[in-house]
This record gives sequence, structure tokens and C-alpha cells, in this order.
Amino acid sequence: METLKFELHDMATMMTAILCFLFATMIVASGKFRPISASLLAGFFLSQTFVSLHELVLYGDQFRYAVLNSSPNWFFIGSLGYALDGPLLYLYVVSIIRPDFRLSVKHRRHLLPLVIYFIFLFVAFYCQDYSLKWKIIDRYLFDLNWQFVTMDTLIKSSRFVYLLMSIYLINKYREQLKDSRSSIENIDLTWLKILVLGFAVVTLVGVLLSISKVINLFYPVEISLQIFLGLTTYYADLFLVCFLLFFSAVNISSVEKVKDQSKDSYADYEADAEYVGRIKKFMDDEKPYLKSNITLDALSELIDVPARELTSILNGHFKMNFYEFINNYRIKEAKAILAADEDQEKSISDILLAVGFNSKSVFNTFFKKNVGLTPTDFRKQLSEGSN
Repeated sequence: METLKFELHDMATMMTAILCFLFATMIVASGKFRPISASLLAGFFLSQTFVSLHELVLYGDQFRYAVLNSSPNWFFIGSLGYALDGPLLYLYVVSIIRPDFRLSVKHRRHLLPLVIYFIFLFVAFYCQDYSLKWKIIDRYLFDLNWQFVTMDTLIKSSRFVYLLMSIYLINKYREQLKDSRSSIENIDLTWLKILVLGFAVVTLVGVLLSISKVINLFYPVEISLQIFLGLTTYYADLFLVCFLLFFSAVNISSVEKVKDQSKDSYADYEADAEYVGRIKKFMDDEKPYLKSNITLDALSELIDVPARELTSILNGHFKMNFYEFINNYRIKEAKAILAADEDQEKSISDILLAVGFNSKSVFNTFFKKNVGLTPTDFRKQLSEGSN
């Protein structure tokens, strides 16, 4: 029964390796990614393939001794994926949300964890004599030596940091979208969030396992806890990859590219008075904000003001990004409707749709921020004041 149990664990790890390899192949073959993005994402899943094979060979009794009898030098090669997958996923996220992204010399710094880890493996393992390398693998000394477990913890922590950086970048991206869109509720980041958050959770469990091995050098840690954490990473990894495949990587919704623009760059900006007047007049007379899908580029064409200049005017003169600028006009329009006697029969839902919002929660948030009351309370206050 025990043999069957370990064979099932090995099978889960092997399936993860196979699926990650197929995933990488599918990404490149699909042609639905920019070449740079496809290369980075495929590289990430190839790294996952090597990580899974490393775990399979290192801990799978059905495989480790077959490989060991061949040569102990085959061990730890796949573990280099631990130093690569975090940077590759981070750069992939950067590549799909920033326009004109290109790999450059400055991106070489992301190879630092790989270089450090490779040097460590070369000195601590590959430079040792054959018999010692055999002993390290055969007796699991890599889990009992402070140098190995410390480096293992550091390299796995570094990949977790990269995943946290990726999460931050995705959240920042949603804020940057507000400079060019009046509505961001329809931007689909679901697949990207599942990818990054899912692997962040799996990686965190791996970090906890590594930390438990460090603690075990000084205080005994229940082996059952370490087995549980190890198996959790195996099965969580397999489940996540399967889920991503079913979600379909080749049909990921494209995301709109945004440019980084520091708010400080508008501190001393002086807007063209003619442009400012043209913007105000057009907003008051034509009410383009009533269109729920109005974008910065669309407004730029309507008022004949270059998009770059329009962005600078909004941020520098009006002290708002495009998202806030448009929605402030919508709130002003909503207040007028709520105060009009002939519109008292209109529901809050009808009003928010009429002024260009497509989300009740966003409408309520903006309204309360501007007015200090919810739309319902505002209407009630007006009603009580008229009596």
C-alpha cells in the first residue's frame, strides 16, 4: 500500500512536468502571444517542467536510484528552475502590460539568483568527489546540511518575492488604466491573476517547507508536517496547471498596454488655455461621458487635442487621471437627475446607466466620495429639504 501511495505522488509530479512542457509548446505554437511574451511565458513553464523533474528524481524512489546509478551529476540540474521561474513570470507580466517592451542589458540583473545558485551548486556539490556526491544523494544529506537547506530557502524565497512583485505590477496596471479609460470593469485580468496568485500560493508552501528544514537543524520538526507540505506543493501545482489549461491559455483576453507616467512629472505643468477651454466646453455641451466606453483616445479625436497633451492637461491642470475626470462629470450629471422633479420615478440603477456607469459599486463609491452621501441618501435629503 505504501508503494502504491508513493507511486501516485510520483505520477502527480510526472504529470505536472508533462503538462508544463505541453503548455510551453502550446504557447509558442498558438501564435496568439507577442514573440517576447510567448518566449517568457514558455520559459516559465519550461522552468516548472525542470522543477517537477528535479523533485521527481530527488524524492521519487522509483526514479532516484535509477538516475543515481547512472550518475549523481544528474541531480540538482532541474533545481535551477527555482532560480528562473520567478524572474521569467515577472518579466512576462511586464511584457504584456507595457508597450514596446524589449529585453535589454538592464534585465540581466534578474539572472543574479540563477548565477548565485549555480555557483553554490558547483562548489557545494559538483566539485566534490564522486563518492561524496553519491553519499549526499543516497543519504538525503542535502536536507540535513545547513548550507544546502539555507540556500534552498533563500532561492525559493527569491522566487516568491518575484511573484509578489508581479502581483503588485498587476494591481498598479489597473490604476494606470484609469489614465486612458473611463471604465475598467470590463478589463479581464482573470487568467493572469490565477496564474500569478496560484503559483504564489504554491511557492509560499514551498518556502514554508524549506524553512521547516532549517528549523529542523536546531529543533526537531515532525516529519509528517514536512511530508504534508511537500505533497501539498505537488498536488497544488498539478491542479493549478490543469486548471490553467482548461481555462485556455491560447484564449487569454488581450490587455490594454499602458505607459508608466509619474505623477511628479506634472508638478510644474502649464496647460494651454485654449485646450483647457475647448475641453470644458465640449464636456459641458456634448457630454461625451454619457458613453460608458469612452476612452482617452476617443475623446482626443473628438476635441482635436493630442492624446499625450490631453493626458498632461488632465493630470497637470485638472489634477485627475482620465478615469476620475470622466466619472466626476458623470456624478455631476447624476446629481442633476436626482434633483430633477420629473426624474423622481427613475431608479438608482437607471440613473447610473444613463450617466455612463456600468457598475453600481463604482457609481456608489464615486458618488459618496464626491458628495459625502450615497445616491439614495442624497435623494432622500433633497426630498426632505423640499418638504
